[in-house]
Amino acid sequence: MERVISDLPKIAAPAQRALQSARINTLKQLTQVSEAELLQLHGMGRNALGKLREALQAEGLSFREAKKDAGMDKTIRTHLENIFADDGQVQFKAYDYLMKVTEQPVDWAYEAWDELVSGLTHKDNHVRAICGQLLGNLGKSDPKGRMKKDFNKLLAVTKDERFVTARHTMQNIWKVGLGGKNAQVLVVKGLEKRYKECITEKNGRLIRYDILVALYNLYGATTSSEIKEKALELIELERDLKNKKKYLTVWNKA
Repeated sequence: MERVISDLPKIAAPAQRALQSARINTLKQLTQVSEAELLQLHGMGRNALGKLREALQAEGLSFREAKKDAGMDKTIRTHLENIFADDGQVQFKAYDYLMKVTEQPVDWAYEAWDELVSGLTHKDNHVRAICGQLLGNLGKSDPKGRMKKDFNKLLAVTKDERFVTARHTMQNIWKVGLGGKNAQVLVVKGLEKRYKECITEKNGRLIRYDILVALYNLYGATTSSEIKEKALELIELERDLKNKKKYLTVWNKA
């Protein structure tokens, strides 16, 4: 058997393994796949993708264009890339645009999914917060139930070292439950776990309040009595009467 000599650029080990798993060893083979398809490979990140793109361009080549019927257009792709921009204004503009677009179901969720999940552990806390909030919004665009696999990664951001990042994620995570009954169960169980463990955290009381507001928002959107029962059950765990009274104000109008 003739040995295939690789002309791929040097990239991170996880990305190399991702290409090997897809049996991609040469630049010519890269032209048979789209960027979106590569990003679906476990271990493939934006930095590696950029190096591969540059190597292709140097040889006058390019990735295969995405199918014309794919849901993501160039505007969406540009804004997704701008989430990771160093320029804060560019980053915020992308965040604002994408949050508005994803208030309704979109058909490009899975093209962005792994990219956003990867962003949950980005070195920039703004990126972590944006990716966390966008994944929350994409809960309603998840017919395959991908969130079941990645929800704990999203929930982990509610413990972020930067409390503002943790709080922004917590305040939006309830929207995952808009993806159906299984997604509701996923959210309620996850928030119940956070409610019980956060009492030892620095901002435990505020976190508990945000959790109860999140459950209230999900209840308002679904009118599920199970969610209300769980929230009231959690409130009963509070030993501090002042805190308990404050938490009850969230649900008094339910």
